[in-house]
Amino acid sequence: MNKFSIYRFLFFVMISMALSTTTCLASGKGDHDHNHGMSAHMQAMHALKDKVPKDYQIMERTPIIPDQESLQRGADIFQGQCVVCHGQQGKGNGPAAKSLNPKPANFLDQEHSAIYGPGEKFWIIGNGSGETGMPAFSSLSLIDRWDLVNHIYQLQGTEAEMEKHEHEH
Repeated sequence: MNKFSIYRFLFFVMISMALSTTTCLASGKGDHDHNHGMSAHMQAMHALKDKVPKDYQIMERTPIIPDQESLQRGADIFQGQCVVCHGQQGKGNGPAAKSLNPKPANFLDQEHSAIYGPGEKFWIIGNGSGETGMPAFSSLSLIDRWDLVNHIYQLQGTEAEMEKHEHEH
């Protein structure tokens, strides 16, 4: 194969790949169509995820050990601040939930739970979200917010998060 044939072949491969990608996107099979069929709340959550600063997106665990003291403080904060929207067990069915659109997050829904990591949950608690209607709780101390994240993981029954801390400390 001469040099011209190689360039021609590479050009053909690149054009074929470009056409394949364009066809995929035009047919709705690309990433831009991932919101199709999602509830309004889930669409809002995905939109919010893009706004969370990268420093919080990469946090894979809470810096506060989810011991009994932290979990109790988180439960107390949850009772005082969160139950009205999220309900006693975090199912998104608190007394105010009926009048909210989109509905509050159901922390027991595994699809919902997997969207945000610990750092993202922490950031959302402090900054709120116009997309989902979540108010900002910026008056909570940093430790209180982490205790609340620990409690939310406990509500979800996410033992893996707690076990991470036990093995690392």
